[in-house]
Amino acid sequence: MSRRLLQAGYDLVAFDVDQQALERAQDLGAQAAGSPQEVARQCRTVITIVPNSNIVEQVVLGAEGLLQGAQEGDVLMEMTTAYPMSTLKVAERLRQRGVNMIDAPVSGGVVGAEAGTLSIMVGGEAQLVERVRPLLEAMGKNIFHMGPVGAGHAMKAVNNVLSACSMAATSEAVALAVKVGLDAKKVVDVLQVSTGRSYATEWKFPRFVLPRRFDDGFTIELFNKDLDICTRMARELGVPMFMAHTVQQLFSFAQAKGMGPEGHTAIAKLIEEWAGVTIAAPEQP
Repeated sequence: MSRRLLQAGYDLVAFDVDQQALERAQDLGAQAAGSPQEVARQCRTVITIVPNSNIVEQVVLGAEGLLQGAQEGDVLMEMTTAYPMSTLKVAERLRQRGVNMIDAPVSGGVVGAEAGTLSIMVGGEAQLVERVRPLLEAMGKNIFHMGPVGAGHAMKAVNNVLSACSMAATSEAVALAVKVGLDAKKVVDVLQVSTGRSYATEWKFPRFVLPRRFDDGFTIELFNKDLDICTRMARELGVPMFMAHTVQQLFSFAQAKGMGPEGHTAIAKLIEEWAGVTIAAPEQP
């Protein structure tokens, strides 16, 4: 995403606690900063995209945080997959200092980020969304204004719970098919042109599961966090979500087994283990 902004002609000031990530941003042409506060002092528009809401609050509101260096009229584009109630808290603290905020989480994975084809779900005032639209369009292809602040993060939670459910369900279905004696690749090919199709059959299984790569770029522990956002919202709002809670338990179990740092498509390996099969494309002669 940094590369896309730089290629679009924007000057970029970057900060990351991961020194290697910061060095990669510098190699692309970004200027390095020593803290979020220093970024805010130099930039009138700031983008945050970090692992979770607790880190967002630390980066924005904590010591040497963005709020310490921000000016009245500045804009924060918060692009983390975050908990909407935390987003509202951060937005209110910023508003008290005259700083504007939109939430704009993304979908499309590493491939979408590199290609600039991400889907971006935006929450915030319409005028503010239009003000930052050129930045959004530098990173994404499909820009959706979902409503006020927090609406983007709520939409991302809904998307990700469906994504996780389809990944888990496809893993179970294909494992059963292999157990019956069917060819895993042919099964996925059929699903992709039938009513069982999903992003899992279109992209995740052909790209990461069948070739046994599992290097999809989005970890089990991060997906588990996203599922927790959705089920937490559901509990607070009194919405029953049977499948979401079941899939969350699956991802929690995988994380407890030490699989947290693995790509989330590795969830298929758990299903394989329990079914006593291997989901793989046949070796080419």
